[in-house]
Parts: sequence; C-alpha cells; structure tokens
Amino acid sequence: MTEDDLQKMVVRFLKIAAPNLVFYHPANGGFRNVREAAKLKAMGVTAGVADLAVVLPDLRAAFIELKTATGRINANQAEFQSTCDRLGIPYAVCRSVDDVAATLTGWGVPLKSRSPE
Repeated sequence: MTEDDLQKMVVRFLKIAAPNLVFYHPANGGFRNVREAAKLKAMGVTAGVADLAVVLPDLRAAFIELKTATGRINANQAEFQSTCDRLGIPYAVCRSVDDVAATLTGWGVPLKSRSPE
C-alpha cells in the first residue's frame, strides 16, 4: 500500500465515522513547473506540513502525518512536528485507519463507527 492509498482510505473512513469533522489535505505535494511552484510557495505552501489538518471539537488545530508501515518522516516533516510540539499543537504520525481512529479518539473526536481497512 502507498501513502496515497492510505490517505484515500483515511478520508473515506473520516467521511463515515466523523461526518461533521472539519479536516483537509494541504496540497503541498506533487510535481509542478517552476513558475507554479514559486507562486504556491509565495501563497504559503510549506514543505513538511502534515498530510491532514484537523479542527478538534475544542477548536484547536491538529495534524496527522500518514506513513506506510515502513515510511519515515523526512527532515522538513520532522521540523514541522517539532514546531507543533513546541507550540502544544496535537500532531501524530499514523500508519493505518485504526491509528487515525485511536488518535482522533484520544484527541476527543467522537467517531460513529469504524470502517474496515
């Protein structure tokens, strides 16, 4: 399974298990031409931002980085994680839908049901 596959599974799960949860994927990845990349960087695209941004029930921001079973965070992602830690912003690396469910439950997000991976 790729990280893209995992992310699609997580998004499907969230739409069922937490339909009122505000979350989004900051589209930082992918390949772009130099002009488009420069434009997006000027508009705030930042290397290392987590795969999913979430608004928790208490209105705090939180972030989830999705990785495969063997995936590792890179230097930019580690820097983003450190910034979150320093500022007290919830951040988690998750490797499965179950990891995401457990993380969100721990952050106080009520889930309707669990969907099989």
